[in-house]
Amino acid sequence: MTTNQLTRAIATTLTQHFPNIPIHPTNSITSPVPETIGITYSLLSAQLTRERSDRFVQSHAFEIRWLDPNDIPATLPDELFEALETIDVEGVTYRATELRWETENNTPRMLVYYTMRTTKVSESATTMQHLDQRPTALKAVNE
Repeated sequence: MTTNQLTRAIATTLTQHFPNIPIHPTNSITSPVPETIGITYSLLSAQLTRERSDRFVQSHAFEIRWLDPNDIPATLPDELFEALETIDVEGVTYRATELRWETENNTPRMLVYYTMRTTKVSESATTMQHLDQRPTALKAVNE
């Protein structure tokens, strides 16, 4: 799974759970899109860490904001938790490892973390081939 696939899945999930609310990607972390209504989402970080030679951990952190901090629906945190706890990424379901509703500079936001472990599939080694042995006659050498 790529970061772009996960980001598209979050956008799709938000659109499905909030069909009457505009959903926008955030252009930058410090300044959301200029609209005053709706929900923004942005990727805060993406990290790939090697655990072993064949196992990796992908970690993604997303920020979800309601654009009008003075008019936040009372049910919004619960609805966002429900929408983003599990998401479908191209037919595979992923569960958030952490969902947190917090306030930054008097602006509420939800932080959502997805962590996936992946294993590198080794190329299959060529199996041993069948060995044909045929008896051969040995010639005696006289000295």
